[in-house]
Amino acid sequence: DAALLTLVEKYIDGILARQGADGWLGPDTAHDDFWSRYPLILALAQYHEAPSASQERKGRILDAALRFFGAVDARLASGLQLASWSASRVHDLIWAIHYFAEVSPLSHTQGLLALASLLHERGLDWNGQWFNSSNFARSAVTNMSAAYDFTHGANNAQAVKRGVVWARQGGDAAAGAAESLLAWRTLMRYHGQPSGIFSADEHLAGRMPSRGTELCVVVESMWSLVLLAQTAPTDGQSTEALDALEKLAFNALPGSLSDDLWSHSYLQFANSYQALSNEPDHLWAFDGPDAAMYGLAPQYECCTSNMHQGYPKFITHLFFADHGLNAIVSTVWAPSTVAVPDVGGGVELELRTEYPFGVSVEYVIRNPSAFQLRIRLPEFLREVDGPHAGLATVQVWVEGHERTVFLEDGFLVYDIPAWPLPEPRVGVRIAWEVAPKVRRSDSAEQGSSVFVGPLLLALDLGEQRRAVRRYEFEAADWNTSATQVWRYGLPPSGDERFGPPLWRTPGARPQSHAAEACPLVVNATMLPMAEDAWPAAHGAPGSLPWALALGRMGLAEETRLLKPYACSSIRISAFPIVGALETVITT
Repeated sequence: DAALLTLVEKYIDGILARQGADGWLGPDTAHDDFWSRYPLILALAQYHEAPSASQERKGRILDAALRFFGAVDARLASGLQLASWSASRVHDLIWAIHYFAEVSPLSHTQGLLALASLLHERGLDWNGQWFNSSNFARSAVTNMSAAYDFTHGANNAQAVKRGVVWARQGGDAAAGAAESLLAWRTLMRYHGQPSGIFSADEHLAGRMPSRGTELCVVVESMWSLVLLAQTAPTDGQSTEALDALEKLAFNALPGSLSDDLWSHSYLQFANSYQALSNEPDHLWAFDGPDAAMYGLAPQYECCTSNMHQGYPKFITHLFFADHGLNAIVSTVWAPSTVAVPDVGGGVELELRTEYPFGVSVEYVIRNPSAFQLRIRLPEFLREVDGPHAGLATVQVWVEGHERTVFLEDGFLVYDIPAWPLPEPRVGVRIAWEVAPKVRRSDSAEQGSSVFVGPLLLALDLGEQRRAVRRYEFEAADWNTSATQVWRYGLPPSGDERFGPPLWRTPGARPQSHAAEACPLVVNATMLPMAEDAWPAAHGAPGSLPWALALGRMGLAEETRLLKPYACSSIRISAFPIVGALETVITT
């Protein structure tokens, strides 16, 4: 997109031209405000690594970054301390220092690593003081002033990367991965939601499905998980991080975005039946009345900017290179191409797939010399679940010959022979003989959620939108409300009745995730619930009834439509389990 690139470069050039004599970037309004420069230096790093960037502009960015790091070092030496978000998010800056250290002349390396060490020392000890501590909030935060930096949602998402970022310099990769995995597991244990993200309607909010999650939390979590997967010393740890990343990329992130990307919600919810402007009576604790609305910049403007790191960083990490093994690692399936000049004599690879909607993937490869291809198999295909589901349905062909399906800690590993011809060929094809079956995940706190492959399903509420304000271009603020009943439960596991997944032709890319164009739907026989059985609370579905011992409440079963969470703006994706008390407890 030449027009977009020109616009980006206009602002990059303007920022660099205004760099202070001491190296500071941007207006110097508060000498101890380091954090507000972290997003800028990360953006400069992202531009610097882009193949389309000119060498001249790359050189100016590198020079500006080194001068800025010098300014940070000088301010710390003068006695200024890291405070608030400058301390809690400091490993974003450390990652940027590491990036520029790797592309700088060796004469700068020692000084840059010394600065990174000082910043690590002065930043928050998230492991000792929070994730691995009795201080950690194990339920919804009610007093944000008690430990503001530790309870803030985006801070937690960014802190997940602390262990693996510092391990690059500290040298203990095992300890770094263990720290980051502990952080993620702890957040999901006490605050996890069905879409794969943890709740944080500004601050950590527990496991109630009607509590929200800020969009910034989603994209920051995705990048932390990418770095964990990239640097973890074992395949099993990488697989765990990539499973979590895939769930966010296909559920939580699109679940906060409009189909045309001109609007988003500041908060998303596993369960909601409206997303309105000016909701003075709301369930979320710390954000304002517009936080659920889809719009250009609802609540705060941060997500309007920050949402744009989500998919670019996801796409640029669909493949990793492992030079020690002369290998390429395929992390998450999505249509993509990659060129890796220093593996396999210069591998050119195209991944052809409709995943998560299709039932096959093809790696079209041109490689002058041999290399190893390591492919993470999605979690639902790794399951051992009888002869007609999961791993038993997977078939693999390498160079046209069927191969044994053997997993190594979540990965398929194949040696790809050299291909000296100019035209590429299908080097690896993977197919599963049946479409993913509908499955459910039950818990005491969140009832039952339904999945097809990696996709979380949600009740179709017949959502209706009304514009409340329009902006330039195609942006607008929207009120979204349900036109269909939202109170439905599912019977205990084993008694549910789901129709087969109905796949629609996805259409031309970029594929739509609008409600009316969703490529997948499932018919489900569900149990309608009386208003007093599952009451609303502050404009949202109330807490899920616990082990609802109301039989079927005398109401006739109904067939309702489920569709992917990503194809909805409001939805019910955590359903009460409706049945005899003793039946629910035994399941």
